Amino acid sequence: MKRDEKDGFHKLTTIKENLKSITEYKQPIQKDVQATVIEWVCKLLEDIDALWEIPISKTNTALNFNVSVKYIKNTLSISECSALRYREFTYPLIEKMIKEGILLTLNEGKEIAGIENRRKLLNWYRKLSIEEKCSLPIFGKRISLGRMVSGDCPLRKSDLRFKAVKDAWESIHQDLEKLGIIDINYKSVAERRSEKLVYQEESKENKKKRFNRLATVKLNIATDFIEPSELEPFIQIEQLFASKCNTVISESGKSNYRNACNLFIEFLSELHGTKPFKIIEIFDEHILSRYHRYLQDKIINEKISSHHANTTLSSVRTSLNRLTQIRDIEYNFFDVTGFDTNRTTNVKKPFTKNERLQIIEAIDKGIADSRLSLIPYKKTGIGKNPLDENSARIRGLSTLENARWLFENQLECKPVHHNTAETSIEKAFLQIIADSDYGLMEIYKKWGVTVMVTVDLLIPYLLRLAQITGMNADSLLSLDIEDYLDCHPATSRPCLRYWKERSDGHKEYHLDLFKADLTWLTTSQALSVKLIFEEVTQLTKSFRHNIKDHTLKNRLFIYQSVSAKKHGRVSPLLGNEGKNAKSLGNNLSKFVDKYNLKSDDGKPLILTISRFRPTFVSELLDSGVSLREIQLLLGHSSIQTTIKYLDSLDFNSISRVKLNDKLHEIHQSTLNEQTEKLSQKVKPKSDNKLILTFHTPLAECKNIFDPPEFVKKLSSYTPGTPCAQYNKCLSCDNVIITARNLPEIFALERDYTLLTEYTRVMDTPYGHVIRENLNLIKCITDPQLSDFSTVELEDGQRLAEYIETTILVDGAI
Repeated sequence: MKRDEKDGFHKLTTIKENLKSITEYKQPIQKDVQATVIEWVCKLLEDIDALWEIPISKTNTALNFNVSVKYIKNTLSISECSALRYREFTYPLIEKMIKEGILLTLNEGKEIAGIENRRKLLNWYRKLSIEEKCSLPIFGKRISLGRMVSGDCPLRKSDLRFKAVKDAWESIHQDLEKLGIIDINYKSVAERRSEKLVYQEESKENKKKRFNRLATVKLNIATDFIEPSELEPFIQIEQLFASKCNTVISESGKSNYRNACNLFIEFLSELHGTKPFKIIEIFDEHILSRYHRYLQDKIINEKISSHHANTTLSSVRTSLNRLTQIRDIEYNFFDVTGFDTNRTTNVKKPFTKNERLQIIEAIDKGIADSRLSLIPYKKTGIGKNPLDENSARIRGLSTLENARWLFENQLECKPVHHNTAETSIEKAFLQIIADSDYGLMEIYKKWGVTVMVTVDLLIPYLLRLAQITGMNADSLLSLDIEDYLDCHPATSRPCLRYWKERSDGHKEYHLDLFKADLTWLTTSQALSVKLIFEEVTQLTKSFRHNIKDHTLKNRLFIYQSVSAKKHGRVSPLLGNEGKNAKSLGNNLSKFVDKYNLKSDDGKPLILTISRFRPTFVSELLDSGVSLREIQLLLGHSSIQTTIKYLDSLDFNSISRVKLNDKLHEIHQSTLNEQTEKLSQKVKPKSDNKLILTFHTPLAECKNIFDPPEFVKKLSSYTPGTPCAQYNKCLSCDNVIITARNLPEIFALERDYTLLTEYTRVMDTPYGHVIRENLNLIKCITDPQLSDFSTVELEDGQRLAEYIETTILVDGAI
């Protein structure tokens, strides 16, 4: 092959074509130097690892560098003169190395020495194993060159003056951070001192100035968030609120955001502690729902007013909306309604008995009407085809009977509308209806066709569920189709999983904790709730897959819009942004008008979901349900919250009336006792004698030191010692302990422990018995010793909080 002086061999394509002919016809023994160089280049072009080993030096080429002459000489064992002469044939290697990122071009102020040292550095790092990377000497957040063995050091500190080397050095440290070898949270002494000085300087500024300063920081992408620290753990929260505060002109509006930010941080502190808080890692779609519950508890405990809570909630909501606008953060949240600021007597007042009866009757009628939509359409077979072969109407055949034939045979019994009609048959069908004396919706209703599942069809089911459970509106509207369970694994009772706006997320609402003999119920809660879930799921089954927001497609209450703008669109009753809340209120008003519901004063009834909860509580109190059961049914974590709630509804007056009635009954019973009983001598008991009654989950014993005669006759019985048979049922090999027994066993353990802490019973002969029983119970409740799963034990321990009747040792002086 002859050298082309005009074109040269700098073009990779030209060299490749010539190299093919050379490599195909190369001589196995004697080769000229040129062929040897070209053959070597061909091999290296296919070997990426070998390319990393090629050094470069300065030359007169387009890139001003090429493969080192010395490297060519030593590798091919040719003279330096020959290596220099045929060096240009190696230029394709340089192009390939640039393409693979091994080398850089000389633009942007880069130097050949910097490019070469960068290659050496990256080649050293790429050959390290994970174990070798972990063994690198790290000081602070950097590789310590001074602590490396001289032969292993990949570069000199002076090499870092080159930008290419410096950038490669930084990329190596970034990779070590991703691998977790370098602690990204580490801060040098200088950084900590600097941060402390900045914090001390910033702490001197008041909250107003601080907000104004944070408002000037841009917030368009996730990396714009300031990194939180131990000194400023909630700096990102402040930055988010400040960003929204910057859009408000009035000083009062800015003050609302500052106050809302402080209260929101207080809420987050209780939820997550005071460690550095990163929004994108911790915020989820339920954060506003939890905060709503937090504010509600404060309102109940009279720490804030409902007006202040609404202002705060609004500021948090708009700040979260600001978060959804950040480009590279895909965030969304479930919105919640605010707090009603009307008089408590109007908002929290339960329905009267007359109002309840009206609502029950209306709900029954509404559900009966909705159930008609569950009946499939039956073909009638009437009429004939009113269209010709071109789908044009035949004169004289445009009748409603023939339109029905089209509906049953050509339209497959599927309703069409003016804004959805596409085919000529669909349009002809609508033209026939338009020429009649009836409207389209009127015709569909007359034929028994369910056109759409609107909010009106779902309202009766929603009200029945609120009536039965007393759940909040947000909890009801957030229910999914899989939230009803026939049998809970821990208690074997039917339960309803629902979103409770509080820190611990999902709660489980047990449905059969009291007898279903209330005025509102004709069957058990479980059967009613199960039926509601089944019928609503069946109603919405045909269009559920059409919902645009896939995160909400399992929501129980979804409907089809009948508005002109959103006709046919599938949405949940309460979406991510809560835009349907107003629509729900309007539909409740329509329900009142449809069934002519009146309050006791003759005015239209104020029907809201929130009024069902106090009505539910009122029924519980009237039925004599205990306070602990009410606490469980309302989902309160503390009995004090339940008491505050009852007091806010003025239900404590009901309790006091019931208490007075019971006291009067007791007094009257005492006065009516027979006189001969009064004359009986009662042996006084010693004030110092401790009378104890021992209880277990299965039985109780009034005196473990005085067992029955058959026990005393046992050979194992020793007079003066506790009965050896007491509480042995739990340790018996024949006893069957299921997850249903765990709540009472945990309650037993709790009360025994309290007994040892707050009484001196351990100093008495009974102490041995209690200690023995605690050891026995530990074998059941301790995760390390128990045969039950961790989930079953956690459920049992949680449900034990509501068990009040398992009092282990009743003492009286």
